[in-house]
Amino acid sequence: MELAYTICVLVIIAIIFWKSTSIRKDGTIGIIDKKQQTAIRAICCIIVVLVHIPENHGNFIQDLIGSFGYIAVTLFFMMSSYGLKYSVENKENYLKNFWKNRILILLIPFWIANFISMVIRPSESILHNVMTVLGINNISFVTVLLGYYIVFWLIYKFIKNKKIKDYILCAIVLTYSLVGKIFNFQIGWQVESIGFIYGILAYNILAKVKDNNAKFIISIVTSLILGILYLKYKEIYMIGTWLLRVVLGLSVISTVYFLLNKIEIEGKIIKYIGNISYEIFLVHTIAMSLIAKVNIPSSFWITLTFIITIVLATILKFIDTKIIKLIRKEEVSR
Repeated sequence: MELAYTICVLVIIAIIFWKSTSIRKDGTIGIIDKKQQTAIRAICCIIVVLVHIPENHGNFIQDLIGSFGYIAVTLFFMMSSYGLKYSVENKENYLKNFWKNRILILLIPFWIANFISMVIRPSESILHNVMTVLGINNISFVTVLLGYYIVFWLIYKFIKNKKIKDYILCAIVLTYSLVGKIFNFQIGWQVESIGFIYGILAYNILAKVKDNNAKFIISIVTSLILGILYLKYKEIYMIGTWLLRVVLGLSVISTVYFLLNKIEIEGKIIKYIGNISYEIFLVHTIAMSLIAKVNIPSSFWITLTFIITIVLATILKFIDTKIIKLIRKEEVSR
């Protein structure tokens, strides 16, 4: 029964994406197109949820997708750094309003989600609860991304030589990635944060990259070969845990680049999920904790997780949007 249900869900997902795709005609670079980035975020956040499904509620398909989940987070880092680079180069006084327009948008939903998590699983210590809300107790993807945001602001604020800004930023990211993986830092996201470099590179060189079918086919074949090698050797220190993951991630992202130059993904469901993708990331583990003890077949449990996650993310999006608008309105009125 579960197999039939899984197949049915996969068919529905395939139909949704099939109906949401069309041939790209405008000649723009798909992976950095704003609408396409919304679609990418939708797909990536779905993958991230699947990655974190508890083992006792998982299945083969979910586990297989989960093995490549780090690429979805790499794409999140890439889109974030591309957005930073584009904004600082094209928006007047961007750095002046950086803390309000970038950091605020990142932190408000983060703190609200942490507050909900604290209410569901409170500690006896008030200090521990406060630290949970602030995100100090549990280092997360958001913590690492916030760190890179601050590094970006410092570099672009105080280094005057435009030619070396990106070099310094990329060197810091690469150093953290390599050293962190060599010494197995507990902060994590060493491989995924390489996406921050990809975003800077995307802004600087994508317009110069020539697209053709041969390159697309080569990228697909390369990704398949690297994917097989990764599944086989992913536990080997540095070779599998860093090098193969980085190279595979770059290859898959290259494939996505060529693919999105040919097709356009746009649909109401995908757009909606993409617009609340950050909130989905923040609340999906909360949704899982609410139904952790529910004993139903894996595919049903995963479906229920997505339903609850989307409901919670929608509520969170509504609340954080109202708060952010209120704060910005107060800033303008001063």
